[in-house]
Amino acid sequence: MIGRAAKATLTGRLWTAAVFYLIGHSMGGGIAILQAAKDERIKKLVTWASVSECKTPWGNWPLQQMTAWEQSGVQYYTNSRTKQQMPLYYQLYLDYCNNMEALDISKAMQHLAIPVLICHGTADTAVPIENAMMLKSWQPAAQVFTVDADHVFGRKHPWTEQQLPAAMDAVVNASLQFLL
Repeated sequence: MIGRAAKATLTGRLWTAAVFYLIGHSMGGGIAILQAAKDERIKKLVTWASVSECKTPWGNWPLQQMTAWEQSGVQYYTNSRTKQQMPLYYQLYLDYCNNMEALDISKAMQHLAIPVLICHGTADTAVPIENAMMLKSWQPAAQVFTVDADHVFGRKHPWTEQQLPAAMDAVVNASLQFLL
């Protein structure tokens, strides 16, 4: 979301006085934390079911699998929630190795000097609630909002209903109250 102080023209010119608020879900929450820690234009941060580390699927792979990955250039990882086979290209591993320090969410969270709202479902099995508690431990000033919900706060894809599930509605309302 873009803060009220942000000004833009309809002609496509650059922002003249930009204030940004970030909201990130799951891995996007981790990315939002990393960005907020290095971008002084970001004035508030909200995470929804955020990860607390840049955990990699290859962290427990045996050497043989890593070698096969390097040779083939791609391995497939099963998304635990959707059961989709997600391609992981070897370049991702190389990029991760080259940027490990920049991907340190705990360090970024400790560095934040802006208001933070951590929203998390207590029944989240994809990113357990302990991740929210870790984020809070690294940023004691952060607010925590929990709701009895799964990783997607009761939503599904595609969403065909006219109203949000109660859990998602509660998260959206808490986020808006925090940002405004």
